[in-house]
Amino acid sequence: MEISKQQYEYALNRIEELLPLVTDETPTNDKNAIELTIVSDVVEAYEKIHYPIAKPTIGELISLSIEEKGMTQKQLAKEL
Repeated sequence: MEISKQQYEYALNRIEELLPLVTDETPTNDKNAIELTIVSDVVEAYEKIHYPIAKPTIGELISLSIEEKGMTQKQLAKEL
């Protein structure tokens, strides 16, 4: 089933309405929790097609790792 942009936008708005109603303590068989799961699946399916996330390059992974560790390139070079 192909999801239209209108359906996607509706699902996004509905998620915003449902999020305050569903917590970690909400039973999985609660009607709001079920609906949240369904509309989240709609959003995920649409975004996989229209907004695919490319795999990062090796350079991007290294840069991210350096940033997360608060290092400089010079410090990384010394460690290597």
